[in-house]
Amino acid sequence: MPAMIDLDPVLRPWRGTTPWQTPLPNWGRESAGPAFRSLVRAYGLSLTAHEPPDEEWIVVRNGEATAIASALFPLAFVTDGLDEIVRTALPRLTLVALASTVAVDYRASADVLRDTLLRDGWTNDFSPEGFSVSDLLVESVQPV
Repeated sequence: MPAMIDLDPVLRPWRGTTPWQTPLPNWGRESAGPAFRSLVRAYGLSLTAHEPPDEEWIVVRNGEATAIASALFPLAFVTDGLDEIVRTALPRLTLVALASTVAVDYRASADVLRDTLLRDGWTNDFSPEGFSVSDLLVESVQPV
């Protein structure tokens, strides 16, 4: 079983920011959508999820290859098939390896998650000690 990917080093620099209120320099809801739409046009990709202005994640695919990017933080989970394209076209993004959207490959400290991607907390079904990207997306949806 491969080791969990610890997201703390990736997320820690964004602690103390509130991009849902004040966008980060060079990245945010206003710039993320156009950046990925441009990527889709330039490389013939499919934009499969992004519903501005409230959507916090953008999903781009090229066949089985997937990139799932935060609209709030300059962060993207990317499979092998898209990593070079995203790295080249959007160099300001921090890329995290993505093997599968449903594989429990990630962990992070509860306080780091609460200060960044999961500011509203999470359900009892979610564990910071082991989660998938799909889990993260579900938990980040704002409660109505």
